[in-house]
Amino acid sequence: MKKFLLLIPVGLLAATGVFWFTAEKNIASIQNAPSNANLPHGSQELFTESERSLRQIVRHGDEQSIQKLNASLEAINTELLQRQKQGFAVKDIEAHLSQYKHDSMLLSDKFTPYLKQLHQYDLYEETHEKSFMTAIEQIGLYELKTSYEELGKLRTDYIKEPSDTTKLAYETQLNKVTQIITELYLDSTIDKPLFDYLTNHKHYFETIDTAYNEIGFERIHQLRTNGYAIKTGLQLLPTL
Repeated sequence: MKKFLLLIPVGLLAATGVFWFTAEKNIASIQNAPSNANLPHGSQELFTESERSLRQIVRHGDEQSIQKLNASLEAINTELLQRQKQGFAVKDIEAHLSQYKHDSMLLSDKFTPYLKQLHQYDLYEETHEKSFMTAIEQIGLYELKTSYEELGKLRTDYIKEPSDTTKLAYETQLNKVTQIITELYLDSTIDKPLFDYLTNHKHYFETIDTAYNEIGFERIHQLRTNGYAIKTGLQLLPTL
């Protein structure tokens, strides 16, 4: 026997998000490149800006953040040269920064073909998340709510620190959530938007996974390791 659920119409949700360039730049992208005047001052703030740009690229498919990433890393290099002239030991930081810059440029280069698609998936999720969560709340099934929450956590964990184990766990959890909804035997006007949302959730994950595999998990982990070393080193330098 089918169970019917009446959903209250929900307005679209416009949300903004806060890890993570291509060798070919067109005239428009050059014209839109951020100037150093728009960058924060201080090496620690600049590095925070570079990390924010990486997150915007990976999580939101933000093409403009590639230019911001390049600009912030170049500005840190310039500041480290000033520190070196002042007699501060910055060779270790420069070494980590050099590798970090190389890996982040590789990441942005590999993500470039997928940015438009990734941005569309991200925008769909931001637009439909509120109505999806409202439907879950109205269904009132605790297992469905907690299973979806775990699905989101697994995706976030994979973005931060990818592994085959986490990928498999995500795929298994997605199947579980889909099965729970299927077994509720909801009216098609109710379950179709839910399945569409989960399909988008899957495509978002798969797009990031494709780019990550082209880069290699080791490089992603190396970005995190070098990032930590850079932040630690910069904290030990006095403010200019």
